Amino acid sequence: MEPFVNRKNELQLIDVSFDALLGKKRLLPTPIIEVQGVRGIGKTSLLRQVEQRCHDMQLPHIWVDVGQSPSNVTYEIISQVKKYTQEDEVVLGQSPVHATKILLKRGPVVMIFDSVDTADEEQLGMIETLLRDLIGDEKLFVVLASKKALSFQQERSVARKLTTLSLRPLDRENCEFYLNHLGSPIEPEIRNLIFEWTRGYPLAMHVMAQAINSGLDPRTQQGQKDILSLLTDQVINQNVLGKIKPQERVRYFSALQLFSVPRRFNLVIMQDLIETFTPELKRESSLAYFSLPKEINEATDVLNWSMLRAGFCVDDTVRNLFLLLLRVEHPQRYFAIHNFLADTNQRLAKEFLGSDRVRYIREYLYHTASNTSSTNLPNLPNLLTQSIQMILQEPPETFLQFLEEFLRDEELKEALGDQLVNIQSMIDKHAEKINTDTLEG
Repeated sequence: MEPFVNRKNELQLIDVSFDALLGKKRLLPTPIIEVQGVRGIGKTSLLRQVEQRCHDMQLPHIWVDVGQSPSNVTYEIISQVKKYTQEDEVVLGQSPVHATKILLKRGPVVMIFDSVDTADEEQLGMIETLLRDLIGDEKLFVVLASKKALSFQQERSVARKLTTLSLRPLDRENCEFYLNHLGSPIEPEIRNLIFEWTRGYPLAMHVMAQAINSGLDPRTQQGQKDILSLLTDQVINQNVLGKIKPQERVRYFSALQLFSVPRRFNLVIMQDLIETFTPELKRESSLAYFSLPKEINEATDVLNWSMLRAGFCVDDTVRNLFLLLLRVEHPQRYFAIHNFLADTNQRLAKEFLGSDRVRYIREYLYHTASNTSSTNLPNLPNLLTQSIQMILQEPPETFLQFLEEFLRDEELKEALGDQLVNIQSMIDKHAEKINTDTLEG
């Protein structure tokens, strides 16, 4: 059985809902919770924790795995309601709404839906309608799991009561907890490699730990090659690309790996990347690229527009794995793409103002720092100094925006590596100068 790693924040919100559900005079703060994230991130494990709480508190609960019975959701609900009612109260011919209302008359009920993203349009509409007709009852608590965020656009009353929890990869502490419960002990050096390679993605950690326990050593060339092959097959091909026909997987793999190098990109950068590095994916015109992000996301659920980053992004959970494979298996291509993106972001930073300029400068710095090829490494300190000079020459308000974003950007700091101290010193000195000038002014 897979170990459950302490999802403290998510469980805390769920426990608050259970407390309210059992407190007769308290309203549910989050009557519908959606647990969202890529396959293998731990959604079902979290649902099992909800189910266990139902057992511990002797609460009636209904579990429906939409992926296992997409055409029998109604049957599953009614048949499970029957377990808690008298023989003649509920029959299979009733509607799931009517059956659930009979159960709700007796007290609180928890409904759990797993793999909702696998529902077709008809089944999703049925679930929306079911929730619309039931969610007004303050004794009902619903938890859903899906690879992609559910909007419930057809039923605004449902959408208003929906709280989304996006599961992230595990931090280092919880990775250690996870590895401690997988079975055979793993020595510290290899644990470090597991965390470095998987970045806390539970599915990838499990695959890698199993490979190591079977005798593969990631410190040897052959062991590294075999483990990367297993990660490619079991994590990417079987899961990320699992809905895609085998003959189409190479095309989607190439696109996602290419788009994993930039942290954010727009349609122009996407087109330039394809036509420079993956010409076999080239489309007949610039307009033809508009549909590509949607096409990829509908097939994989890992490419979305990020409001925070103001661009398209590959989900960080799988992006790290694509980057690992590219860096280890095709290092020249990996560094060439970073170099291309550094030049692109430098050029765009000179063409835009305000927030856009700040973003482009930050990405210029990130890609410059990431290009640690043998030909680039000796000049890296000078290149990074040149990169940071762009933001030091900006007006104070632009620089301060950059500073705020830089302080939160852990990935950029990691990419800077040994150069972080020097870059941080230059930034701090400039910030101090701005503060001094402001006080004197």
